[in-house]
Amino acid sequence: MRRVFCLCLFIVLLLVVTSGCLQPSAPTSTVTVAEQTPVTPLPVVATTVSPKNLTFDVSKTEKTVNITYTGGPDAADVLALDIQINNQDSSKIKQTFIEPAVGTPFVFTYMGLANPVTVNIIGTFKGGYQQTVLMYYF
Repeated sequence: MRRVFCLCLFIVLLLVVTSGCLQPSAPTSTVTVAEQTPVTPLPVVATTVSPKNLTFDVSKTEKTVNITYTGGPDAADVLALDIQINNQDSSKIKQTFIEPAVGTPFVFTYMGLANPVTVNIIGTFKGGYQQTVLMYYF
């Protein structure tokens, strides 16, 4: 009786495997192709703003970073200066000066030792144009 049961079980399993019931079905995919609308390129706009040029004196003491705005050919067009000092400890000092006068000193005093890595000054000019006017490395 046990042999008959095993034989019947074997035949049933053989039929299931050969009939494909345990095999995965073939994947079906439907691809829809949308009509592509022609793309109209945007017109190229040429800028006529020439690079701006300002001058600065930068120095460092044990506890301060001193920046003096000394003018330059485009000094008459300056509306603001954004000064950012990046320090060795990843801290940043950032300050904006509106309508700076030529000869103005900007003194940044540290509580401990001054540890600047870079000074980045971005000028804002008449017409809203902005440009990095100084990138100073210590």
